[in-house]
Amino acid sequence: MNGRPTRRGAENSVPFDTLGLSVREVRLLLAGLDRPDPALFARLTRDPRPSVRRLGYGALRRGRSLAANEEIFRDGCIEFVAGADEAGRGALAGPLVAAAVMFAPGIVVRGVNDSKQLTPERREELYEVIIENAESVSVVFVDSGLIDRWGIQPVNMQALGGALAGIDDRCQCAICDHFALSGCAVPTFGIPKADETFQSVAAASIVAKVERDRVMMSLHGRFPRYNFEENKGYATEQHISALAAFGPCEVHRLTFSSVLPSDEMSLWEDAVAEE
Repeated sequence: MNGRPTRRGAENSVPFDTLGLSVREVRLLLAGLDRPDPALFARLTRDPRPSVRRLGYGALRRGRSLAANEEIFRDGCIEFVAGADEAGRGALAGPLVAAAVMFAPGIVVRGVNDSKQLTPERREELYEVIIENAESVSVVFVDSGLIDRWGIQPVNMQALGGALAGIDDRCQCAICDHFALSGCAVPTFGIPKADETFQSVAAASIVAKVERDRVMMSLHGRFPRYNFEENKGYATEQHISALAAFGPCEVHRLTFSSVLPSDEMSLWEDAVAEE
C-alpha cells in the first residue's frame, strides 16, 4: 500500500485490490492523496461495503461543486472530459435516449444537477444553456422495437457508447453514470451517482431527459389514450389502466412486464425466439 495509486487511463490500473483493504486502510489511503484518483474513486464507489462507498464519495464531494469534481480527470495531458447518461430506461413505452456532453475547461453551468432533481421547466431552461455553452453534444435514440429485440441492458450500453462516439474528437476521457463501458476510443469510467457528482454527466442527463420528453409529447398526439404527455411512457396508474383497456400501441415495449398480459407475453417471447 506504499505510494499513490497509479492510473491514468482505466479503472483496472489501480495496482492493488481495494476490496482487500479494511475501512481504516481506505480512510488512511484517501487522507494521503493530494487529490482524488479517478480509478481509485471508481472502485471505491462500487465497493460492496456502504462505509467504503461513503468514504469514496466523501473524498470527492467535500467542498467541491460538480464542475470542480470533474477537474480531477483533467490531470497531465487530459483537457477535454465528456459525460454520458441515458433517459427512459424503465419506461414502458417510447425510446431510450442517451446523451453525451463535453465542456471546455473552466466552463461552469450553474444549476446543473441530476435531471431527476429538477422540474421540467428548469430542465428546459438549463437545456438551452447547456447547448449554448458545451463544446460538443451528442444524442442517440433507440426505439422500442430494438429494445424488445436486444434487451434493455445491451441497448443501454450501446446507446451510451454511441453517444460518446458522437462527441468531438478532442475528447480524451469520459464518465458514464453507473455503467462502465468497454471498447470506447478514450478511457471511460463508470461511476454510480455520476449524474449527481460531475457537471458533464448531469448535463447529459438533462439533455437526454429533455430530448426524450419532447419525443413523448409528440407521441401523445398520435396515441392520446395513453396520456404520454403526462406519464412520458412510465408505469403510472393511469397508463396501466389504459393498457388494460386498449392494449399496447406500436411504441410500447412488448417485452416489459405490465405491457402485455402474461399469456400474451409468452406468445410474444415465443415469436421472438423463433426469429
